[in-house]
Amino acid sequence: MEKEITITQFAKELKQRLQEGRTVDCCKEELLRLADMITEKMGSEKIRVTWKD
Repeated sequence: MEKEITITQFAKELKQRLQEGRTVDCCKEELLRLADMITEKMGSEKIRVTWKD
């Protein structure tokens, strides 16, 4: 089912899924679109990360 939601709604759902240990494979395309939006609108902002392979 496709629907349009706000970035805030998407972030809330994504955060909940991650906190519950659920997969985010369900929204791979949406995460790629979000990455593009972040690049466009917040490209110079900084975030602290710990990457795990």
